[in-house]
Amino acid sequence: MSTEPAGAGEELRFTRLAPPGSRTSTPSPARPLLFRSPVLGIANIAWQTVGSELAALGTAALAAPLRWLVVDPEFDATARHPTPVVFVHGFLGDPTNFLALRTHLGARGVRNCASFSYRPRLDYQRLAGELGRMIDGVCRATGCRQVDVVGHSLGGLIARYLTESTGRPLVRRLVTLGAPYYAGDLPKQELAIFGAHDPLIAAPDPVLGPHGRVRVVPDAGHLGLLYHPAVLRAVVRHLTEPLRTMCPIPTEDSEAA
Repeated sequence: MSTEPAGAGEELRFTRLAPPGSRTSTPSPARPLLFRSPVLGIANIAWQTVGSELAALGTAALAAPLRWLVVDPEFDATARHPTPVVFVHGFLGDPTNFLALRTHLGARGVRNCASFSYRPRLDYQRLAGELGRMIDGVCRATGCRQVDVVGHSLGGLIARYLTESTGRPLVRRLVTLGAPYYAGDLPKQELAIFGAHDPLIAAPDPVLGPHGRVRVVPDAGHLGLLYHPAVLRAVVRHLTEPLRTMCPIPTEDSEAA
């Protein structure tokens, strides 16, 4: 399945971040999470995005019975990009939500994958501890010192909390897709991707610096981030390319990156 549509270079809008400010190294449970307030009215509906969201919902529903396809392979130290990738689904999600992304990464040399799954809960601090223990097990089994993590929605919040609060650097690079965020800095290793028409999580103002990279997909909602071709390419780039700088890539250079 081709994921390189015409005009792909214009699919992502990049948000430049503000200068460094104060930063709290460990998120406090008291800090407010930022969500989008529901907006009613036909004038505010992007019908193309509604169609994409319905298609994404249908894809997720059809993939759910295919859990047997989500098999974590034996560690392959000869893979082009051997660092294991741990996927963390969202609230009411499932490891099959990442089938498209796993396939896309595997075709580009990222073949060592693992899934963190949990029953529907909102206590992300405790779930972050469970994720950390799971990652410890992956590191012991593979001999790797760190992993990469991709989290969707609540899964991204869990992974970010772990990244910021752990006593040692378990996460080499982090990608969050439509994840709730704090009114503060992102971890330096995070790429945060948002849908411009996400009804649940508002795309942020450019204040999540100095290290974080924020990207907004103009024609995506919340579930659509899991399947959007521009998102798949951005995830591959972030996990595989040397990061000479953590500044956002300018829009006009995005296709060449």
